[in-house]
Amino acid sequence: LHELPIMAPIAFILEFFVVGKLAKRLAFSFMKPTDRPQFITYAISICICCIMCPLMSFFATLFFKDSHNANFFAMWVQTTAMNYPTAFLWQLCGAGPLVRFVFGKGLAAMKKK
Repeated sequence: LHELPIMAPIAFILEFFVVGKLAKRLAFSFMKPTDRPQFITYAISICICCIMCPLMSFFATLFFKDSHNANFFAMWVQTTAMNYPTAFLWQLCGAGPLVRFVFGKGLAAMKKK
């Protein structure tokens, strides 16, 4: 948790300004707008994870690991490899569905008003 005040703003800035747009563009390179919305959502989520995990692992390696030597690249690759399975499962099975549920309920409530 001591890393959260540093990493959360970085994640927000990357997601909001770079990764979100890039992930949608990448997802629609192999998905069609006529595909089922559920599959489009999964494709975008997977693309976000594939981009964000290496980026956030890069910043974690840079800020929090003893990476000021010649092994920075190896340490970054190792950090990414260790983080990716958890990030992927958390995005597809945990946080992603929870956020869609919460915001879906909120949007439905707003439409009723």
